[in-house]
Amino acid sequence: MLAPLLFIFLLSAAHNALAADGPAPARSPVDVWESLIRPHHFKDVAISEDEQVVKLIAPYRAEDAAFTPIRVQAMVPQTAARYIAAIHLIVDDNPEPLAGSFHFTPASGSADLALRLRIDKYTHVRAIAVMNTGEHHMAKRFVKAQGGCAIPVNIDYKAAMADLGRMQLRTVGKRDPAQALATQLAVHHPNFSGMQMDYKIYAVRPAHYVKHIDVFLDDQPVLRAETGIAISTDPSFRFFLRPGASGVLRAEIADSKGNTWSEKLEL
Repeated sequence: MLAPLLFIFLLSAAHNALAADGPAPARSPVDVWESLIRPHHFKDVAISEDEQVVKLIAPYRAEDAAFTPIRVQAMVPQTAARYIAAIHLIVDDNPEPLAGSFHFTPASGSADLALRLRIDKYTHVRAIAVMNTGEHHMAKRFVKAQGGCAIPVNIDYKAAMADLGRMQLRTVGKRDPAQALATQLAVHHPNFSGMQMDYKIYAVRPAHYVKHIDVFLDDQPVLRAETGIAISTDPSFRFFLRPGASGVLRAEIADSKGNTWSEKLEL
């Protein structure tokens, strides 16, 4: 009886010690940002945390961690003198925190962006807007989601590869010459994160995702993006063109394996 009693005593003592000290604190998303992400991507850069330039709209609790809707709402107009030149989307506790960098011009009707992200665990999501003047402004939201980067593959692989790169480029809603024109680019692509098990073959599918996006209006740049594994399957991006936009809208994309595709829309 001595051995079991000694074990119970030691276990009780360890429990009491933990209770006295409190549970070990979980790694804070703020700590990850300050200690790792900010020094790597924004070293020696002053960043104002406010919603004067962009506002980040995200669910507090995501219904589907692999398809978390995110909107970056521009709070300032795109003018030749002052405009949002770039928006960097950061998901602090994702395996690859930089979800994407999106570059805008005055030809963009608004630096307003909507898309869907994979979120791997409870974390802060950040939108860092860079003005053409060099100012940096950050908006953030805490999102409760888990497992989005590693949710198993649940698609027909052969069908997905046969449809790979097919795009839909269209305008959204009624056209108003006085308002920026909402436009959507949707791409058929599995956007494998490199962490997803495919139980049909009992193996993890290698990373394979949309990496570059370029959108032009009559050869004038409107949107350029570099994206990573945090973008959801079948990426979809909603962006804006300037009021009264007309001409040929052209989208070009490239994925991580060097495949390229393009699509045109006559406005």
